[in-house]
Amino acid sequence: MEKRLLKPVVLSAMILLATTVIPPAGFAGTVAAPYQLGTWEGFRPAAISYTFDDDCPNQYAIAVPMFHAAGIKMTLFTVTSWVTSWAQVQTAASYGDEIASHTVTHADLPNVPPAQLTNELASSQSIINSYITNQSCLTIAYPNCDVPNTAIVQQYYLAGRVCSGSLDGPSALTFMTLSSFILGNTGSYTNGANINALADSAVTQGRWCVYLTHAIDGDSGYSPLSSAALQASVNYTSTNQSKFWVETFGNVVRYIKERMSSSVTETTNTGSSITVQVTNNLDNTIYNYPITLRRPLPANWAAAAVTQNGQPITAQVVTLNSTNFVMFDVVPNGGDIVLTPSVLPFTLSSPTLTPPGSLTLQLNGQSNVTYTLYSSTDLLNWLPDQTTTLMGTSTNITVDASSNSIEFYRAQWSP
Repeated sequence: MEKRLLKPVVLSAMILLATTVIPPAGFAGTVAAPYQLGTWEGFRPAAISYTFDDDCPNQYAIAVPMFHAAGIKMTLFTVTSWVTSWAQVQTAASYGDEIASHTVTHADLPNVPPAQLTNELASSQSIINSYITNQSCLTIAYPNCDVPNTAIVQQYYLAGRVCSGSLDGPSALTFMTLSSFILGNTGSYTNGANINALADSAVTQGRWCVYLTHAIDGDSGYSPLSSAALQASVNYTSTNQSKFWVETFGNVVRYIKERMSSSVTETTNTGSSITVQVTNNLDNTIYNYPITLRRPLPANWAAAAVTQNGQPITAQVVTLNSTNFVMFDVVPNGGDIVLTPSVLPFTLSSPTLTPPGSLTLQLNGQSNVTYTLYSSTDLLNWLPDQTTTLMGTSTNITVDASSNSIEFYRAQWSP
């Protein structure tokens, strides 16, 4: 499938120094009522990961700037002996892109001697970690999607990626053989419309869609994809982030394992203060990605302020079926989470409206509040309508008169 001439490389014996040995993950979490853990971050209906193989030049010349401009992250599965400029790889890593392993030489892993298999796994990880110091190399994509002995792979990596063309998750996953969809001219996914249809399928099914791209535009690599098609997909997912949680392959793996393993326990509730613990038995140095928790607001609480280990964390109020929830992201094993009542900085005159019409946003004794108004016709596909800073006490919000259907509204704010 992936076709590229191998560059000559001298393989050393087994390299174990400076590699990461991955302990097994345990799955035994329980969530005490009334708390809920989000299947995906922010309780969004689907997760999306963009992965890139083979170090094709336009991945760095075109894709990395494209994703950085859109504010979303990608995973670059790197063949370490093919890297021509570690500086451009380091630039991608500085944006938060994941630099992951595609082995040392792109070898056919199931058919190499055991010593070479270990070297391909361990050395690629060690080389990446020597150049990329703001993250650890913890996931791998198998060359040609051919799976080797996974018992050896999982000594070094959290997860491995193949390309079997199916949606992943959200649970009961085989982490050493996670799937992806190959984009480009070898198959059906060649333009924005059919690539975006995969993302929509993930929403419908509540699953994780992993894209796999090799060559872009004029690259001489496998399954070329036009930059226009990639841009159309990036535009779609980045502007619909209420539907799609777009994150690196490795961070989605972290989130899933933490969500499956974590227990949520309310330890105290005095009526004016609630203390919660989120714990698991995973290695905190690896599994430290925030997961999303929510619970109904207690009676007479308009909103909640939330801290973890004494530090404030962002919380928002969301309404589901007429119940107000407080939702926030926490790091498992990161210390006690404390909720206390707070005042909403504003009230919205109505959560529903049939256009044309207007809503009123009334401030509750604060000033300089920046809010974003979201609307939806089905309580699922929320889209931002406008963002405004209120300097006075209230403002009228004019609603788009192009639709005659009932629309639902909610707002989020920042101080």
